[in-house]
Amino acid sequence: MSNDKMVSIEEIVEGLKKAKEAIKNQPGLMKSSVGYLDMVSTYVDRIATAKEKGKWVATHGTQQPLEIFEAMDVVGVFNEFWGVVSNIVRMESVPEALSVSASTGTPGEVCSFFRNMDGLMYAGKWPRSDFFLYATSCCDNVKSFHTLGRRYGIPSFGLERSYFPYTTHAMEHWKNEYKRLIAFLEEQTGKKLDYDRLKETVRLSYRLTELHLEIDKLVSTVPCPLSPECYSGTLLAIRLLPGTQKAVDYLTELRDELQERVNNGIGAVKNERFRVMWSAFTPFFDPTLMSFMQEKYGAVNVCDMLSHWRGDPKWILDPDDPLGNLAYRTVLAPGNCQYSSGVDVATNLSDKVRRFKVDGAIFNNNWGCKTGAAYGPIIKDELMRQVNVPTLTLHCDVVDHSFISRAEVESQMDSFFEMIEGSKAYQERRALA
Repeated sequence: MSNDKMVSIEEIVEGLKKAKEAIKNQPGLMKSSVGYLDMVSTYVDRIATAKEKGKWVATHGTQQPLEIFEAMDVVGVFNEFWGVVSNIVRMESVPEALSVSASTGTPGEVCSFFRNMDGLMYAGKWPRSDFFLYATSCCDNVKSFHTLGRRYGIPSFGLERSYFPYTTHAMEHWKNEYKRLIAFLEEQTGKKLDYDRLKETVRLSYRLTELHLEIDKLVSTVPCPLSPECYSGTLLAIRLLPGTQKAVDYLTELRDELQERVNNGIGAVKNERFRVMWSAFTPFFDPTLMSFMQEKYGAVNVCDMLSHWRGDPKWILDPDDPLGNLAYRTVLAPGNCQYSSGVDVATNLSDKVRRFKVDGAIFNNNWGCKTGAAYGPIIKDELMRQVNVPTLTLHCDVVDHSFISRAEVESQMDSFFEMIEGSKAYQERRALA
């Protein structure tokens, strides 16, 4: 079976270099778009050069304490992001990787983040990894890492999630789980954790949280100052490079540019007509869709579920207790709100609707996500009941653009935005704006 279209890490490195150069000459983009791609490139470069620098590489899933990795010279490969960056560089890569995965016997119902990983590993195009790290959840996370670890001979370690996620018990539980993780990493690497270095990575990570909240306030203004080319900057900084000065520098740059745009009344689009929340994930399967929405409908993307901090995220409780701080961070962290009931998730998202002045939500119902499929209808109903905001459900695959045609997406969006514009609730919100 051919694997010519599947991207290797070397091709991703080169593709991002070209994209960085191209974006410098593209008019009308935010200045921070160059820094955005530079941050992504830095992340990939760290993985590509890890071995020659004597560092270990861990492929991992969501909800990992990357600050611990950073303090132990373990370079992380976030398996979900790898599918996203593959789409940025070559849209044909993911469908071919999924085809190769199917040939190994992996069922098509498995989340495509893992099927993409499987196909690339089978073809020898996944970044060479020393171990797999994951946290338990009610999705394909655990079983997929177990299966791929056995299939490709890579040791794995799993953090056990507390059954009661937002409690004092959960914080103590996570702290103990992180001690188990450190013991595993010390055994695998032969290196002891430097707790003073961990304190510093935790300090930098908390600075990212503060910057994220400042950016959220700026994005909530009307008109929204944040354009699609920089939309995921906060999420990527916190999910890919927490505990690093690079991420802090980028979010500072982004914050400052957004503040300047707000001060000067500059919006992402001249005629802002709709404010959209992604009530699950943004359209990873099509990197151009958000720009299309802005250009055709005047629809700006203001918030999403994955970048949601729960409550008041002042998670530094004791500067001398980095593990306790990280445990609290995990309880509040972006994306963690989904490990709860559908009504609780919807209540959190309803709060975002109010703060970001949302007109409509889009729910990407990912084919391989059992969790999302379950809470999607609940969120849709609750958003309408609590804040009178309608939801468009797109039946898609999280990273495979071939699952749903662009023509079908556009047709559904045409009807959705027409419906919103004619609604009484929308007209009342606009009259108050």
